Amino acid sequence: MGRLRNKRGRKSNYRKQLQQDDNWQNVRVTVKLRDKHKCICCSSPLYLEVHHITYYVNGESIVGKELEFIEWMATVCEDCHVEIHKDEFHQLNPKNKNKVNVHQFKTSK
Repeated sequence: MGRLRNKRGRKSNYRKQLQQDDNWQNVRVTVKLRDKHKCICCSSPLYLEVHHITYYVNGESIVGKELEFIEWMATVCEDCHVEIHKDEFHQLNPKNKNKVNVHQFKTSK
């Protein structure tokens, strides 16, 4: 069962829960439209996900208020999403103290 959990395309319980959240659906649509339905890292149009670059802005949680902080959300493909979270120094990793918002990332590429 464990290997099926990580199989491409199989939704985690977290993702299933988000599917029922109307606010998250609005965030997904808005972010993907802004990023032209392509991964901002590799330009792939496949297996797209919306990524939190950070969960806190000025010490305040943005969870549930993502539309107010849309510059801290990014469209990434599943492979890049995994790489972002693996690399603690990646500019889009939430744990990186020197992370950048999506606009800064796009202009630095």
